[in-house]
Amino acid sequence: MNNKNLPGAKILSMSANFLIAIFVLLANLWIWKIFSLSLILGLLTLLSAGLLYMAVNNRSNRKIATRFIITFVLLIFFQWRTTQPASLTLLDNDQQRIQQMRLNEYPPISIDLSGKKIWIPIAHWFEGRKETIAIFRIQKNFSEAVDPMLYFSANHPRERVGITEFEKFPYILFPFFVIGLYTLSKKMNDKNLLLSIFTPLVLIAIMGSKNPFGPFALFPFLSVVISSGLIFAYQKIKSFKKEKVVRILITASLIYILIFLQVISYARY
Repeated sequence: MNNKNLPGAKILSMSANFLIAIFVLLANLWIWKIFSLSLILGLLTLLSAGLLYMAVNNRSNRKIATRFIITFVLLIFFQWRTTQPASLTLLDNDQQRIQQMRLNEYPPISIDLSGKKIWIPIAHWFEGRKETIAIFRIQKNFSEAVDPMLYFSANHPRERVGITEFEKFPYILFPFFVIGLYTLSKKMNDKNLLLSIFTPLVLIAIMGSKNPFGPFALFPFLSVVISSGLIFAYQKIKSFKKEKVVRILITASLIYILIFLQVISYARY
């Protein structure tokens, strides 16, 4: 009989997957930063992420999905309340200077109509109108929020002025994030996953991400994606000989601990 078909093997596999999910939730600097500033928000973030993981992996359980939606709505509320809104149209002195430079770079455009020269204010349409400025601001906020470097390398080399940057997840987890996106691609029609990614992105695109906790409403989605990548990798290596699996896990654990300590030391400076 194939050992994989045994009930005990299935339980062990589920336990390993659960431990991996717990590891991702706790073995990162981001969640502890949130806890250091707010115990309630830290617990809410963990609960929402854990419920999303269970909802994605148990899609038939509506109770879990409902609980996730409730906790996630609260998380979005806290993201909104704790984020300092940035104006989509207001320009400071330096931005006005840059805007004027860009306006002057446009060549004058005109057309002759019935012997009259009509000037077309292309520069104003693209650079001066409030609607255009707002669109560019939303695009900038959105691109910052979806940049993986914001979460895995303290936004280097695009650090932002006035915002404390830190590695929210150790950079060693980035390959597993990519793998997780691939493994979850077949589940991207899941309403819980869609809710967990698009709702925070819309909010951040409009309000910006000037928040002492960072875009923490994305924590559930990111943690589930990373967990899926790690679980996929574990499923691949567990078919090896037991001794080899143990060596791989011990080596990976030591490397992770060293990198995590490095991340913590960098965050102090």
